[in-house]
Amino acid sequence: MKKMRIRIGKDGRATVKVEGVVGPGCLEFTKAIEEAIGEVEERELTDAYHQEAIEGVSENVEETL
Repeated sequence: MKKMRIRIGKDGRATVKVEGVVGPGCLEFTKAIEEAIGEVEERELTDAYHQEAIEGVSENVEETL
């Protein structure tokens, strides 16, 4: 299940954490909230993001061989 946890600090800065989404789909999942909140100052990509990207590349290589 996709989840988005949004934390707004006392200073007004928001932190968005995504759970249940692998690969670059998390960026699409957060796109609307990022546009509503404002400029993204920092982005930290999790292991789940990188794991999907690596698996996708190896699958494409296997298919073409």
